[in-house]
Amino acid sequence: MSSALEQDLRSCAELARTHYENFAVGSLLLPRTLRLSLAAIYAAVRIADDLADEPVPGVDPRLALSEWERGLEAAAAGRSAPHFAQRACGAVIRELALPLDPFRALFRAFRRDTVQQRYETWEDLLEYCSDSANPVGRLVLLLFGVHDPQLLEASDQICTGLQLVNHWQDVADDARRGRIYLPAEDLARFAVDPEALLRGEDSPGLRALLAFETTRARALLEQGGTLIPATGGRLRLEVALFRRAGLVACDALAAAHYAVQQGAPRLGARRRLQILFAGVRDALQARRLPAEPSGTGRRALAPPEAPHGA
Repeated sequence: MSSALEQDLRSCAELARTHYENFAVGSLLLPRTLRLSLAAIYAAVRIADDLADEPVPGVDPRLALSEWERGLEAAAAGRSAPHFAQRACGAVIRELALPLDPFRALFRAFRRDTVQQRYETWEDLLEYCSDSANPVGRLVLLLFGVHDPQLLEASDQICTGLQLVNHWQDVADDARRGRIYLPAEDLARFAVDPEALLRGEDSPGLRALLAFETTRARALLEQGGTLIPATGGRLRLEVALFRRAGLVACDALAAAHYAVQQGAPRLGARRRLQILFAGVRDALQARRLPAEPSGTGRRALAPPEAPHGA
C-alpha cells in the first residue's frame, strides 16, 4: 500500500471516528484492513449525504452530488480524484471488486432528498430506504464475501430498521430542512398537522404516531435478527452490534416518551456500553441457533395495528 493511500485511509478513519452516529463504523474487534475499508466507504457516502442535507450556499446540491459521484467513479476506475474519501473508497472498490450499483442507489436517495420532502405511504418510505439504507448493509456483507440472497434480504431488514429509527430521532432536524419522513397517511391517521410538525410543535398525537412508527422499526430489526446465526466469526458480531444499536435507539425514543421536538435522543456512553454488551451476548447466543434466514424481504412486514381510537 502506498503512503498516499495509507494517509487517505487514515483520514477516512478519522472522519468516521469523529462524526456522530448511533453505531460504530467498524468495531475495534475487526481486522485493521477491514476497519479501514469500512471507514473509506463510510466517508465517501457520509460526505455525499452531507452535500444533500447541508448544501453549500449558492451551489445546487444536485450538481454537487453529481460531481462527487463522478469523482468516486473515476477513483473506482483507477483515475485521479480530488478528495481523500473518493480516492480511498475507489481503491477499496478496485481491490475488492465491489459493484458500483449499491453506490449508485445511495446517490439516487441523496438526489431524492434534494427534491422530495414528503412521503405519502409506508410503502413509499420503504422504497426510499431500499436506496438510502439497504445498500450499506449489502456492501458490508460483500466486504466479508457474503452473496447469499436470503442473507442480503435479512440485512435489508436491519438497515431499513436502522434508517427508520434514525428518521424518528431526527424529526425536528428534518423539519428544519422542510422534510417530513413520517408518511402522510399516518399523519392523517393520528391527526398530526404536517405544518404544526414543521413549526416544531409537540402533541400527544405526534408522540403516539412516533410510538407506532418505532414499533414498525423495531419489528424490522427483530426480523433481521435471522442474519446473526446465519453468519459467523467477526461478521456475526458486527451484525449483532449494528442491529442492537437500532434496538437501543428504539429504547431511547421510548425512554424520552417520543418527545423528539425537544431534540433528538442521543446515545450516550451508558447506552453505547449497553449496545456492546448486548451485541456480544446476541452473537454468543446465536452460535447455538440454527441458521435459518427468513428470506422474506422488507415487504413481508405487516404494519402493526394502531392504538384504539387513533
